[in-house]
Amino acid sequence: METQDESGSATVTDIARTTAPWGRELVVQALAYDSGMRLARLRIREGHRFTMLDLDAATVEWLAAALRQALGQATAE
Repeated sequence: METQDESGSATVTDIARTTAPWGRELVVQALAYDSGMRLARLRIREGHRFTMLDLDAATVEWLAAALRQALGQATAE
């Protein structure tokens, strides 16, 4: 599904959605700004509360590696 963000300057596309432990819902979205900038958005819903993190490519790579390490898995090649 493609929509505009709150500012109206980015197109938001849903990429993936899952339910996490304790009833949390996680949604990954791609943001494409009119300026050409691209970000990934991680939306976390906990009941009526939402947390949104807009992340650049370097931060996404860092977060993916840190999460794999937290679970004791090797870094993906």
